[in-house]
Amino acid sequence: MMRKLGGTFQFLIVFAALTVLTQLYQNCGQVGLLSSNEFASLSMGDAGMNDQNHPAQSKVSSGQRVLAMNKTYVAELVREVFTSANYPVPALDALINQWILYRGAQYGVGCNPYDTYSTRDCGGGMSGANLPYHVDDNTVRESFRIQFCEHALGTDNGVNAVLEKVSNRSVAPTAAAIAQIYLFFYRGDEAPSDVIASLLDMDVTLAKNNESVINRWRAVILQICESPGWQLQ
Repeated sequence: MMRKLGGTFQFLIVFAALTVLTQLYQNCGQVGLLSSNEFASLSMGDAGMNDQNHPAQSKVSSGQRVLAMNKTYVAELVREVFTSANYPVPALDALINQWILYRGAQYGVGCNPYDTYSTRDCGGGMSGANLPYHVDDNTVRESFRIQFCEHALGTDNGVNAVLEKVSNRSVAPTAAAIAQIYLFFYRGDEAPSDVIASLLDMDVTLAKNNESVINRWRAVILQICESPGWQLQ
């Protein structure tokens, strides 16, 4: 069952997120266009994501359109981040289907009407099979992605599924641990110092308000998961 977060915790998260997300947006300024090898292996190394798995990109000139990664990439990334034998996230596959894979119109990539698995996505018709491979980022897509993050991290198992992949983790959030979690989503891109500082400041605020350690970790991971840049690189 999804954890019901207290009102004070939710208020603090929203307040702190304004600063954190501002930093994350600012660091998304130089975004590249997607290449054909964006669906390379997404395997995790001991130190996080391998740089070779990061989609190749080129510099974006003024007025050049930025494309978002399509549903296949987003789904595989979050599946790997949140999959755990020790801490299974309740209905993880259903969450990925509901908020990502069945939203081809918002994420890009059409369904295969001849694939039994995809018939639900196609809705029994052919229109969903003709969707573009990539689409522009859009507010509806972002709302779906945020819903996924909030549902996946709404349980303690969701938080622990991520934390078990962090090496040499201390009890409470640290700069080193945050840097590793950042790499789980922003593959090949090291966390900017201002982003880490903002997340640590948020954690200090939560600690002063006597939030539990699991909720403090939840807040950190949630801010990174909900930030937009990792699906635009």
